[in-house]
Amino acid sequence: MHGMTMALPSGSWTHSFEEDADGIEVYRPTATFTFPPSRKGRKVLEFCAPAGAMAQGEATLTSMTPGPDDRPRAGSVTRLVPLGMGRYALSDVAGAQDVIDIVEATPDVVRLSRR
Repeated sequence: MHGMTMALPSGSWTHSFEEDADGIEVYRPTATFTFPPSRKGRKVLEFCAPAGAMAQGEATLTSMTPGPDDRPRAGSVTRLVPLGMGRYALSDVAGAQDVIDIVEATPDVVRLSRR
């Protein structure tokens, strides 16, 4: 797995649920990967680093889910707090927190697990 990293990805990534295994969710680049047809729609994650925040390691995550007409609908923006070793706390406006582990992040795939 040349070029593998656990660093936070950037850009838009679409859930390739057919590849999920053992609690690991697989995401592929939204713009360049050819997904097979799906009746259940696909979740999209958009990772974004705020201007000037890279030095602090801060970033945001927007989850989009299929709406009634199958077009993605954006949910709330979640702040990603780095915890080290590829682990990030997802902190929303209400103060709720979940944790994700970036297992693998390359230009072709992002694999993550949720806690």
